[in-house]
Amino acid sequence: MPSFGKLALLVAIVAFVWFGWRWFQGWEKERRLAAERRAREETVRDGAPGTRIEELARCSVCAAYVPTATRACARRDCPFPR
Repeated sequence: MPSFGKLALLVAIVAFVWFGWRWFQGWEKERRLAAERRAREETVRDGAPGTRIEELARCSVCAAYVPTATRACARRDCPFPR
């Protein structure tokens, strides 16, 4: 028959493993979140791969913002060159 000391030791070992495992999972989650945050900051800082930034101009006719390198639209009074 198990004694009180052996049962207490078994409970202590199980508790140690359980709380150690939970601590490790929390640490791993924080490490993963920090890596994702760094990657997101680098993407924002460097710009997304394949992304081109174009200058926009306000159309005086329709008030829409369009790229300055754009061609004229189908409207007769479009201010952009054809």
